Amino acid sequence: MDDDRDLDRDLRGGLDRDLGTDVDAGATAADAWPLPPAWMWGCGTCSELYRAVKRACAVTEAARAEYGPTVDCDPFDTVVTTQIRLAEHLARRHAAELPEKDPTCAKCTSPEMFQLPEPFVLEHRARHLFVPPSVVDRL
Repeated sequence: MDDDRDLDRDLRGGLDRDLGTDVDAGATAADAWPLPPAWMWGCGTCSELYRAVKRACAVTEAARAEYGPTVDCDPFDTVVTTQIRLAEHLARRHAAELPEKDPTCAKCTSPEMFQLPEPFVLEHRARHLFVPPSVVDRL
């Protein structure tokens, strides 16, 4: 319970270290986690799902550091599924607040996006709010 309160405080306080918005040595700015917009913190579901995304990433990274690259440290794909859950929520409940397509994003400008159902397009645009640019176009 105290860990959840500490994580919540750190997330709301925007601490780069705990948010993962800092860029590790050798990484690029495309690997930096963005700070989600203020309106997301006003929604309890957004806050809860974002904490789940960050927690899944932290747990998986800690396991990778301990066990190395030869072990599947996320066998249930929690990193991806938590991101999908947050993107789905944002697309359903906050579509009006989502950013427009990003002209620098290969996925946003891809012809395939014109063929996808609107909810999938909105979910992709939602990911621009909470995952690093290097990860956005993977889903």
